[in-house]
Amino acid sequence: SETLRPFDARHDGSLFGEGAGALLLETAASAAERNALVLGEILGSGYACEAQGLTSIRDDGDGLARAASQALDGAQLTPADVGMVVAHGNGTPQSDISEAAAIRRVFGAAAPPTTAFKWALGHTIAAAGILETALALEALARGTVPGVANLARLDPACAGVPVSAGAQQPRSKVALILCRGFAGTNAALVVRAA
Repeated sequence: SETLRPFDARHDGSLFGEGAGALLLETAASAAERNALVLGEILGSGYACEAQGLTSIRDDGDGLARAASQALDGAQLTPADVGMVVAHGNGTPQSDISEAAAIRRVFGAAAPPTTAFKWALGHTIAAAGILETALALEALARGTVPGVANLARLDPACAGVPVSAGAQQPRSKVALILCRGFAGTNAALVVRAA
């Protein structure tokens, strides 16, 4: 693959990228005390393992759906409260299709606008979740869900996931960030922009 195409009918693999990011986490009281610029807050998180093997994932997206549901439960939010989804979107057919299944399982037919950032950054492995969280908070602050620029035609197996090449408007200031890792690990984070 020369181009990473999340959810596109032509998706054929992932590309590694380089990058790093950091998020400073502190209590609201601590941030107020130092008059810090607050970009957002973490509302909930979830983790689930599929334990299928080093690179195997379940086709039904079970682990990712469970992680997302745990994150929403921890945030005390419903799927309808989510304004945008930042998908793992690594461009491999099995991962994209199973992620679409997980998104459909969590949101039913009412999934919020969905994006993925790896098409622009490559897959930064351990840095991906932090970078995508920072980008999600910035996107929400700007009132936009960035498009997936390489998306020409949605893979029919990913139907029901409202991803587009153009920008969309978030339903709220809340984002659900989905991340996958080796050995069937799945993580989800719910954040709200300030």
